[in-house]
Amino acid sequence: MVAVFDGQARKRTAGQLLLAMGGAAFFLQVWALWLETGASLSSGAAQSLGWLGALGMAALQTIDFLAWHPNGVLLGAARMLLLFWPVAVMIAGAVIARKAD
Repeated sequence: MVAVFDGQARKRTAGQLLLAMGGAAFFLQVWALWLETGASLSSGAAQSLGWLGALGMAALQTIDFLAWHPNGVLLGAARMLLLFWPVAVMIAGAVIARKAD
């Protein structure tokens, strides 16, 4: 009976560890994306155009990059897939921790 509880505790700990690792990776990736967005929405553009104009300029730069860069679409898809994997790790951790109960 003690071995069953020990196995459940290990599963719960492994699930919580995966959940924490996925959360940390997701936070770091969103933070890096926020810093990139902040760089493209520079304060000079926001002051001269307003926030709506600066947002439009950032969207225009993104579309220009995707349209004219040879691997722009692949790079954009890779970035979106990289944002997905920490969420998948968090989901796996939650499922493992829930099955331990």
